[in-house]
Amino acid sequence: MGQESVARTRKIVHVDMDAFYASVEQRDNPSYRGKPLVVGGSPNQRGVVAAASYEARKFGIHSAMPSVTAIAKCPGLIFVRPRFDVYREISAAIHAIFKRYSDLVEGVALDEAYLDVTENRQNITYASTIARHIKTAIFEETKLTATAGVSINKRTLA
Repeated sequence: MGQESVARTRKIVHVDMDAFYASVEQRDNPSYRGKPLVVGGSPNQRGVVAAASYEARKFGIHSAMPSVTAIAKCPGLIFVRPRFDVYREISAAIHAIFKRYSDLVEGVALDEAYLDVTENRQNITYASTIARHIKTAIFEETKLTATAGVSINKRTLA
């Protein structure tokens, strides 16, 4: 495909933060790192898992699972109450990174967005290059990791 064809092709980048709430808690509290952790309600109060760290996911724990089920799967599980003010602040910082590349940003949740980078602010030809730049900037500025996918539309990313 020549340079002109690449430039005309629609380019969509999908960015999803990795285990966002749980990763924020592990970043902010070093004693949580490397341990199974969930953000959500207490198992004593009919709570629900909002997010699970990768260490917790190894036990089959996932979001929307009742906390009592989660603790049964992993008795040493750490429960952390959500800090949505912190998550919103980090989300705003991440969205500011997105805006460096495109005004066409569709937020799906605090931790996920689609960016149309067909005509991007940096005049970068390849969406995969933009995706790498975004992931690097997110890590450098927040110390959190993200996954990014590239396609010509949102359907093929799902």
